[in-house]
Amino acid sequence: MCSSWLAHSRARPGGRRRRRMKVMDQLRRVPISAMKGVIYAAVLSMVFAWTEATTRPRGPGGPMPAANLPEDCNTLERCCMPKPYTGTPGIRQFEYEPNLPIRVRRPAHLLTKKEIARLEKGYKLMRALPDTDPRSLLNQMNLHCLYCDNGLYFKGADYPLEVHNGWFFLPWHRMFLYFHERILGELLGDDTFALPYWNWDNPEATEPLPNAIPSFYWNPNSSLYDPNRNICSRPPFIVDLDSIGGCTNKTADFLRVQNTRLQYTQMVLGGDTPALFYGMPYRLGDFGGGGPGTFEDQPHGTIHAWVGDPNAEAPFRPFDDMGNFGRSAFDPVFYAHHANVDRLWCLWTHLRGGKRTYPMDSDFVTSQFSFYDHKGNLVKMNVSQTLDTDLLRYKFEDSPTPWETNGVAAGNEFNIPRCNPASKSAVNRLIAATPKHSSKDILDITPLTFKVRRPARSSVGTEVLEISGLQIPNITLQAHWKAFLFFPQVNFTHGAICPEFVGTYNFIPHVGQAKYNPKRVWRVAVGPKLKALGLDHVKSVIVTLVQPPGPWLQDIKFTKAKILYDTSG
Repeated sequence: MCSSWLAHSRARPGGRRRRRMKVMDQLRRVPISAMKGVIYAAVLSMVFAWTEATTRPRGPGGPMPAANLPEDCNTLERCCMPKPYTGTPGIRQFEYEPNLPIRVRRPAHLLTKKEIARLEKGYKLMRALPDTDPRSLLNQMNLHCLYCDNGLYFKGADYPLEVHNGWFFLPWHRMFLYFHERILGELLGDDTFALPYWNWDNPEATEPLPNAIPSFYWNPNSSLYDPNRNICSRPPFIVDLDSIGGCTNKTADFLRVQNTRLQYTQMVLGGDTPALFYGMPYRLGDFGGGGPGTFEDQPHGTIHAWVGDPNAEAPFRPFDDMGNFGRSAFDPVFYAHHANVDRLWCLWTHLRGGKRTYPMDSDFVTSQFSFYDHKGNLVKMNVSQTLDTDLLRYKFEDSPTPWETNGVAAGNEFNIPRCNPASKSAVNRLIAATPKHSSKDILDITPLTFKVRRPARSSVGTEVLEISGLQIPNITLQAHWKAFLFFPQVNFTHGAICPEFVGTYNFIPHVGQAKYNPKRVWRVAVGPKLKALGLDHVKSVIVTLVQPPGPWLQDIKFTKAKILYDTSG
């Protein structure tokens, strides 16, 4: 089901690399069985290393090194891993295990009673592990907190490690889920155990509802229960993918249409290139949070905020557990949610005829992260080792994906009525009357509308709106906006159900954040959206940003807005 790293590499052969691809093609034809499988994995690992070393020149900062756990920890969240370390001394390099059975991740709403009981037993055993065991649920939460809430500083670095808001978001979480799944299997004594995925992208209205949190996660007597959840995320409420948390008055039928169109915008139109989907590059020594991929902000981040309890009481913070980096991985729903994120990453690689690829940069594929394996021993894993799920020995059971065609019959994706229909002459008058963006402009409770000139047409790459020089007055507060094209009268009640919707910006503060990245950018694909709106002929694009009302409302500024061609894919 998942595209392999090798398949993507084959899309760009040339010279010496073509010969390497031929070798890897031959290796992939070797049956994975007994000793052949062991030899296959060992040789393939060497080929990976050889290929990585010669793909492209490394950036100025180089790849991320594996963290020295548990020592490398400096966090206000107090989420360091337990000391003294009781596992096998040292840290080994991760190796594939080709003789493991294939683990099949199934939709959570379709689990049998036996599968639910096995899942509950696994988390009961994980919760029962002592706090000194890095495999316990508490320490799984701490490990996520350590990497995701700015708890790791490399020597000489001014900014803590940041696995969100950049190109490490997807591979790091795949690693985290891989080891979490193997730990549960070890506790159960069952190598076939696989995490379920919460199928929130599936809008089917049949019971059990795939896009509601499965009811067995809400049983207060179950190890899968977490009391810190939004009451409006309890079944039969279905997920709102265009939310900033809390409850909604949208109907279920409205949500199904909205969610499908949002997925189409973020996955199909808006995430066409590696930089758009994975996020901006991030190298050793860089400021973190250079810019997230379209999918990370929404729907991934939206679901975290929707599940977390906005009214959580002390000692918890608003939106604990799922809505905050430090505690989100304490809720078992986190792992079902991220299993679906991982599945959607797999599906993304198959869109556009299977030509979508990963960032072709050696600093990306050779970066390493440290984890605790199913035995509680330290292991380091290269990003390159996450890019083929066949080698990781798991796959996903198929589910419907109507969002791939915008919820309509294939070929009719662009035939959705606009929320702001306008004639060609009206569009021209709007362009003439709209001012360009100024660095003095402020986005507050009033929507901000400006125009951006399109560059000279190119047959290579995707047209992208880039907003840079973001200034958020209070980085301890959240910041959000929705963006629309050619819809200046929009307000925040409008959303992804409108074809003019082009994307969402979300800033979620970290407790341990050292500095705000002044080079952080927000990017969104506008070229594909203009074609969908029938506006590909325009020479300038009208952009409207809308900030939601609430305690996070701030006066947001940015220095520059421009349209460029992203050629990363």
